[in-house]
Amino acid sequence: MIELEDLLGVALKIESSGYEFYTELAKRSTGESKKLFSSLAEQEKDHMKIFEKLISSSKEKSGVLNEETVGYLKVYAETSIFPEIERGVPENMKDALEIALDVEKDSVIFYEELIKYAPQTSTIQKIIEEEKRHFRDILKMIESLN
Repeated sequence: MIELEDLLGVALKIESSGYEFYTELAKRSTGESKKLFSSLAEQEKDHMKIFEKLISSSKEKSGVLNEETVGYLKVYAETSIFPEIERGVPENMKDALEIALDVEKDSVIFYEELIKYAPQTSTIQKIIEEEKRHFRDILKMIESLN
């Protein structure tokens, strides 16, 4: 049985893992890279707070979601997002950026599905737009390394 709180908890874990990943990248970087990773870490931290609030508010009106319809979202996050980010930050900056790019892309996919079931869709839509901006910023940084 999957409840909305479970999916929002997965979203919270995505943001928490992203925060840790970008914080570690910021520690290992200098100049513009450090500035970008510090900014991304702070934005992920803000997203964590938003999902914490959504979890709290969803408890009051929590409902059971169709497991077949929504269950794959948890599996998607557990097989696509978390393994990428939880293996740690590689020494090579380009490899680290490629992981970050994949995680941002997969997060957008997850949130675009989550929005169908979650309250405050405008809040989640704002997070989706920010994650897309993260993707573009990381892509620019990868291109500057070439």
